[in-house]
Amino acid sequence: MKKFVTLLLCIIPISLFAQVNDEISQAMDNYDYETVITLIEPNCQDSLLLITKVQALKAMNRYPEAIGALNSLILKDSTNTKVLIDLAECYKFTGNPRKAADYYQKAMNLQPENKFFRLQFIRSLLASEDYEEARTACHGWLERDSLSATGYKYLGQAYEGLQDAASAFLSYNIAYRRDSLDAQTVARIAGIFNNNQQFKDAVDVTECYRLSDTTNMDVNRQNAKAYCMLKEYKTAVERYESLKNLGDRSFLTLYYLGVSHYGDNWFYGAYDNLKEAYQKNPMDVNVLYYLAKSAARTSWKKEGVEYMEEAFHIAVPSDSMMVRLYDGLAECYGYALESKKEVEALEKLYSYTKKNSLLYKIARVYDWKEDEKNAIRYYEKYMATVPEDQRYVLDENGNPSEERITLYQQSWKRIKKIKEEGFFRGDIPVKTIPVSEEKVDTLVTETVKKD
Repeated sequence: MKKFVTLLLCIIPISLFAQVNDEISQAMDNYDYETVITLIEPNCQDSLLLITKVQALKAMNRYPEAIGALNSLILKDSTNTKVLIDLAECYKFTGNPRKAADYYQKAMNLQPENKFFRLQFIRSLLASEDYEEARTACHGWLERDSLSATGYKYLGQAYEGLQDAASAFLSYNIAYRRDSLDAQTVARIAGIFNNNQQFKDAVDVTECYRLSDTTNMDVNRQNAKAYCMLKEYKTAVERYESLKNLGDRSFLTLYYLGVSHYGDNWFYGAYDNLKEAYQKNPMDVNVLYYLAKSAARTSWKKEGVEYMEEAFHIAVPSDSMMVRLYDGLAECYGYALESKKEVEALEKLYSYTKKNSLLYKIARVYDWKEDEKNAIRYYEKYMATVPEDQRYVLDENGNPSEERITLYQQSWKRIKKIKEEGFFRGDIPVKTIPVSEEKVDTLVTETVKKD
């Protein structure tokens, strides 16, 4: 009897476990992922069940939880490439391509000949804008397979990210010679042509591709843009209208279609497309410019005025913005020891603010550069702008304070010092400092004597 009870106690958990497994399998077959996640305990250590739970979590876009489960699996076996790839994909879907690249690299190191792992590793590096490492990885790929068009294509993307247009074009050109029907390569080459204003070359390479495929959006966008830039507006309109029919309502497609209609003198078509582009990006000055000119030539003339005024408002910075920019520019030139440009920026800043302290600052720059004539000129300019009641600080007895010397008094002292030194050198004659009133001159002189 005792043995029977013991056997029964052993059979019951096994039976329950089998029942749960059946329910999990059935739920997976029915895409009932929430039930799968619920049935598998949070602290489950069974690898097969954890893998099942991960698939359910990924299906429900619960990637952080899936990563937690995968990390517990990788602790058991760090060489499991299936788990490594799942981790990489989860990080990719959570917007962390750099972390995804790390796990693709681990899988690639375990299986160096696996092209999928290498491809995903490089794609993740490009997505994370780690172009230098992507370039190195592409060269590693090409050392193994020097004929790979894909390897050269991604090498071109890496060089583009590194702002090396020449090397990028060379890489794309090699990729193109190996596979002239790769749409991404053709679009990239055409994009470089368009950026370099080689619009005829962009047309040639895209039209060659279109002989075999007229539906690729990336190629057609570059093709249409090239025609637009060549002012072949009718063809450009045809290409952009075809893109719209394929479902492309991107900002650039709408903008260039509007410009092409405008160039072809169909202002209502220009207005409609530019209006839609404006709704996507109302701060784009070029859109506002052409939208205003199109509206002015249709029934919406008042709108045309409003759009052009809006373009002016965006394109012309406010005085307060210009003050900030020139102030920052002068500061940067100062730190870079570019005195001439610092003075130019300070003069621009003065034209906006009329703060006389800027004249003093310019004088100090010239003084520091030992440009004595300009230093004196700006010290005098500064002194001439200082109101009489701000030229010096009086003490309680009405006398200039010896403890608080104003910039006006400092300027007077520097001019006097510069002229004295110049007199002894024989290159700057000593002259009376021009001030508006004799009282001020006397007070300043008395202050200097007390020093």
